[in-house]
Amino acid sequence: MNRVENGRITARQLKIMIIFALIGDSILILPNLMGNIARQDAWLSQLAAIACGMGMAWAYAALLGRLGRLSLVGAWTALLGRIAGGLLGLVYAYAFYIMVLSLLAEISLFMRAQMMHETPAEAIMLSFLIVLTAGMRYGVETFARTSELLYPIFVAMFVFLSLCLLPQIKPDQLLPIARTGLPSIAEGTLLAFSYGFLEAAVLLMLAPYVKEDDEKAARSAVFQGFFTGGLLLFLLMLLCVLVLGPNMMALKHYPTFLLAQRIEIGRFLERMEAFLIFLWIVTVFYKALLYSFSLQKAIGELARLRDDRVLAMPLALLLLAGGMISVPNIAAYNKLIQAYFPYYDLIVYLGLPLLLLALLAIPAARRRLEAKQPSASAAAGPVGASGDSGAG
Repeated sequence: MNRVENGRITARQLKIMIIFALIGDSILILPNLMGNIARQDAWLSQLAAIACGMGMAWAYAALLGRLGRLSLVGAWTALLGRIAGGLLGLVYAYAFYIMVLSLLAEISLFMRAQMMHETPAEAIMLSFLIVLTAGMRYGVETFARTSELLYPIFVAMFVFLSLCLLPQIKPDQLLPIARTGLPSIAEGTLLAFSYGFLEAAVLLMLAPYVKEDDEKAARSAVFQGFFTGGLLLFLLMLLCVLVLGPNMMALKHYPTFLLAQRIEIGRFLERMEAFLIFLWIVTVFYKALLYSFSLQKAIGELARLRDDRVLAMPLALLLLAGGMISVPNIAAYNKLIQAYFPYYDLIVYLGLPLLLLALLAIPAARRRLEAKQPSASAAAGPVGASGDSGAG
């Protein structure tokens, strides 16, 4: 059984990383997708997604409590054996890889469209991957502590931007309520649910690093993280509808960026899009970092590596190569993520975790998982190999 890093995370750090992963790229791309589907009822879809998401939070919290010192991939391997469990582990490794590629695509598309028009996409992705590689090398405890430093700044800037937009609000933009009909609202709910809540399933790869004395608090942190992240996305969606209206949400690829450009108070406080870019970069970076870290852990567990940090640089090069090959134009990308990704998320991040939860309800499977838990000495590992002992 693979050892686990010395790095540990507290319940508060887990909650913050869930919030960042849940918001992720949704802060920038989701309002446009929702505007095309649910129009002025996008806020209703987001509200329904929060209700579904809290149900998913219960499932993830229950799994987090039952996995013990095993990750999601480690649990499947322990239950199904090296071959069948390894195949499912490869499915998750591929899913994590595709997720990071999609985030790299979004970063390059946004930067080139809005800020760095002449900069090659490869240069943008490479600069982002350098920071990701450092995060994977330093380990979970380091970037968990960094999230604690960034979270108060993130919340303060989000509240500041929201308050600055209050004079721009037009309540009549919400009317008529539910005009698009139940099918459109339900389709918007599926998008918001999959891109926000389901993709936070990466938290299950962090199960081995949650402090033993914080297990109950960690399960509570899952609920708090899901609710807080969902609430922030709901407020953002509501502001987009109230300030921009459904037509502008549907026409613009990045409505929230336009939202920040609309801020104008006293002819001296204007053009606050730099604040929004900071919020987006923080959340996208942490979502990409969590998925990159999980990809590294999944491959390390499947290959039974003693120190999986050696994979950081090769994975970064694979991600760069994949990003250079697979980045489409923005119209094709939006069509791709709207037509295929929600159903892909339903299978990988909803179906398989629920299947694992159902299996762990069987006493024999639960005993098998408990028997495969790593020992305390194996979990501790050598001090020099700790993910938080240095840059490596």
